[in-house]
Amino acid sequence: MGKKKFHISRGEVLHKVAKTSRLSIKEIAEKAGYKYPTFYLHIKKADLPYETLARYGQVLGHDFSDEFPDMMDYIFKDSHVAYGVKKLTYEELEAEKERWLNKYHQLNEKYQLLSEKYHELLEEKLGLKGK
Repeated sequence: MGKKKFHISRGEVLHKVAKTSRLSIKEIAEKAGYKYPTFYLHIKKADLPYETLARYGQVLGHDFSDEFPDMMDYIFKDSHVAYGVKKLTYEELEAEKERWLNKYHQLNEKYQLLSEKYHELLEEKLGLKGK
């Protein structure tokens, strides 16, 4: 019995990374130089070419060589932009900060309501209410 080599699907990894992006799939595909439906063909390919993966990586700000070390030669270099780092304007940073702050406040309010309801239910179940 020989050892079976574990093979990670490049398309599946691309899909997982793309789903975590704040960009839409359409934006990702277009910025990588592909048409929108092509993205869905790419994520089905277990052996997606490294050049293609690197183009998506540049758009997504993700270094796929972490998952696939042998693709180091295919990473596109850009002399004025560090790979995987998108430079945002001050206004974009402010908008991003505001978005996350709003999200935090929404989730915090939700947590507070749930916490209050939980304590009410707990008191009711333990028979502590109204004493």
